[in-house]
Formats: sequence, structure tokens, C-alpha cells
Amino acid sequence: DPDFKAAMDSYEEFMDEYVAFMKKYSDNPSDLGLLADYAKFMADYADFVADFEKWEDAELNTEETKYYIEVQSRVNQKLLDIAG
Repeated sequence: DPDFKAAMDSYEEFMDEYVAFMKKYSDNPSDLGLLADYAKFMADYADFVADFEKWEDAELNTEETKYYIEVQSRVNQKLLDIAG
């Protein structure tokens, strides 16, 4: 379903922005420019949630499940990279 793929891509893009934000914050937590980045991040979060809510209770087919796992694996690796 193209809508499912778009929602998953939106999720991954959102998480990429989160990872970038956290890297900037880790590098310089006193950077006041991060406030503007945070505001954008929160606006994007609202968009992401709206896209993703459609799929909370949906039954995924095999290809959608596979794509979900692929995206989740990439996102988890990115989160692990900034946590370490």
C-alpha cells in the first residue's frame, strides 16, 4: 500500500531528524540555535503522528510487515549510534 510506505518513510525521516538534533545537542548543549531546531522537530512530530496513526490497528500484509521491520531496524541502528 503506497500510503503505508509513505507513513513508514515519514517515520524514518522524522527519526533521522531526531537523531540529527540529538547529535547537535550532544556536541553543544548550550547552543541557543537548537531552540529553533526543536520547534521544527515538534511540528514535524505532529505530522508524523498524524500519518502513523492510520496504521496503528491495521493488519499488515507480508510485504508491509517486511518493510516495517526494515525501517525499524534502520531506525534502531541510528538510535544505538547516538546512544553509544
